[in-house]
Amino acid sequence: MSSEATTHRNRAAVLQAVRDAHGASRAELAERTGLSVATVSRAAAALIDAGLLLEESAVGPSGGRPLGRLQVDERAATVLAVDVADRHTTIALVDLGGTVRSSERIPASSTDPDERLAHTLEAVEAAWRAAVPTPVAIGVAIPGPVQPDGEIDFAPALRWRGIRIADLLRARIGAPVAVANDANLIALAESRWGVHRDASTLVALAVFEGVGSGIVEAGRVVEGSRGFAGQIGRMLLDVRPIERRDDDFGDLETQLGSIGLERRARDGGIALVGDEPFAALFARLDDGDAAARLAHRVLDEFAVAIANLCAILDPEVVVLAGRFAPLVDTIVPQLEERLAGRILHLPRLVPPSTPADGALLGAAAVAIDAFGPLERLLAP
Repeated sequence: MSSEATTHRNRAAVLQAVRDAHGASRAELAERTGLSVATVSRAAAALIDAGLLLEESAVGPSGGRPLGRLQVDERAATVLAVDVADRHTTIALVDLGGTVRSSERIPASSTDPDERLAHTLEAVEAAWRAAVPTPVAIGVAIPGPVQPDGEIDFAPALRWRGIRIADLLRARIGAPVAVANDANLIALAESRWGVHRDASTLVALAVFEGVGSGIVEAGRVVEGSRGFAGQIGRMLLDVRPIERRDDDFGDLETQLGSIGLERRARDGGIALVGDEPFAALFARLDDGDAAARLAHRVLDEFAVAIANLCAILDPEVVVLAGRFAPLVDTIVPQLEERLAGRILHLPRLVPPSTPADGALLGAAAVAIDAFGPLERLLAP
């Protein structure tokens, strides 16, 4: 092996070891890589000069001379994170540490599925071309089940079926692209950058126009045989759906997503004031009228759904995301009261804890993973 190849290999080994250890001293890196401390020091100096590592000083446990600890410079690269939501698309530049460097929320141009797809592709390509420096990969969050190969099975809020958006973006841009379900990405972001990252099993309950859930077990997203695990919106609330077939939203989300909630309120002659139907309804929990009865019924049904999740998964933490996130102070006591004594273990019901939108950060996480080992950032 040539000396240049050996140097490149050593730098790659040190860079990956620092990333895996989330920071380490030169002596610790020598142990991890099997390289000498002198070789690690030379590689580290080159990586610092290249803007890939940072050195932080920390006094050792016995005091004395500060020990230099090496960290990956999170600013060394960015990815483009895209959250395609029901009525808008958010596009952000996110660095390797999950910090959002810039973000733009773009209203949906049309409800026509083909026009929405074309507009989304154009917006992502424009953001990619405008980014300085150029991002290294793209991650996309979709409000619907996504197959392991990236094909969107069906996104009801977008009316997208069988769309291979990753292939379309690769053809336009030529970069690594990862696509995943938004609820899965919210859960992934919580496990990677949230305060509950040490939870053995974490579920993100994502309430939007539809309802989904993402499951993380021991740090990995549970996808199921076809990538559809966690599709709680397809859960049946009773036996009536057996008599019909749902080709759009599932039974639970037909009743408990924001569209279903608005329909149920209209059918009951209940006026919901404002843009957020859940907030408007739950504000009337104590009114003693039809609105209060509907609010309690909706909470009953969500408690049933969470109880069923708990019976199967026994999660340590359930993150109440989407439209529920700003309402946790109201709904957590209500849900806990309904669940207490009815399930074997009451999980912690918590709001999202990531520093930015979970679906967006989850999209960044899968983009970083799609890019691959950090050694790809090294000059050839």
